[in-house]
Amino acid sequence: MPLSNQPIQSETMTMITRPRQTLSTLLICFLSLSCLVSPIAVAQSPSMDHSDRHKQSIERAQSSLRADTPGSANREVALADALLRGGKVDESIPHYESAIKQSPELRPYLWQYGIALFFTGRFDDGRELFEAHRRVNPNDVENAAWQFLCEAKANDIESARKLLLPAPGDRRVPMSEILDRLPGGDGTQIEAAVEAIDHPTSRQSARFYADLYLGLIADAENKPEEAQRFMRRAAETPMTHYMADVARVYADHLQCSSKPVER
Repeated sequence: MPLSNQPIQSETMTMITRPRQTLSTLLICFLSLSCLVSPIAVAQSPSMDHSDRHKQSIERAQSSLRADTPGSANREVALADALLRGGKVDESIPHYESAIKQSPELRPYLWQYGIALFFTGRFDDGRELFEAHRRVNPNDVENAAWQFLCEAKANDIESARKLLLPAPGDRRVPMSEILDRLPGGDGTQIEAAVEAIDHPTSRQSARFYADLYLGLIADAENKPEEAQRFMRRAAETPMTHYMADVARVYADHLQCSSKPVER
C-alpha cells in the first residue's frame, strides 16, 4: 500500500515499491530508519512467537518519543505503528491522532491509521482515510481493498461494490486480480496468478497477499469461516514485514469476533 518515499511509514505494506510524493527531507530521513525490507531478510520460523519482537519494537519507540523535540509527530507514528503491529490497536489510535494534530498534512499518508480505525470499528472514519490516501497514492489496489472493506462494514456489500476506488496500474502480482475480484466472483484468477510464479520467494510473497486479501474480501462479504481460513493462512507466513503483522492482528480480530457474546 505505501510507496517508497511516503512521508511516514514503518515498513512497506508491499514488497514492491513505486514512486511517491514527499512532504519534506526531514520526513524522508525518518523513513530511512523504518526498515524497507525484503521477504528473505524477514523470514523466520512459522511457529515463531512474535510477542518478544513486538515488545522490543514498542519499547524502542516509547523510549524515543519526546513531545518537545523536532520530529515528534514522526515518533508518534512510529510508536503507533509498533502498537498496531503488536495487536495493541486501541493504544495506537491516540498516537496517530496526536501526530495528525501536530502535522495535519500527514493525515492522507497514514494508511496505517485507517487500518487501526477498521479494527476499532470506526468504519466510516476508516473509509474516509483510505479515500484521502488515494489522493496521494492513486494506483494502490490494497488501499482500494481496505476502503471496500470499511464501506461494506459501515453499510453493506452492495454499497461497497458501487463505491469501489479505481487503482490502475498496480503491477504487483496478484493485485490486478484482487481488484477484479472486489466487484464479485471468486478467487480463481487470483490463485492462477500466484501459481504462475516460478521464483519461490516471489511466490511466497504473492501467496501471502492472495490469502490476506481473499480473507479480507470474505470478511467484507460476511463469510466468516472463509475469512478465518484465509486469514489464518496469511498469519502463518514466516515473514515479519508490516502487512504480515497486520494479517496476524486481523486473524486474531476475526477469531475474537466469532466468539459468542457472554451474557
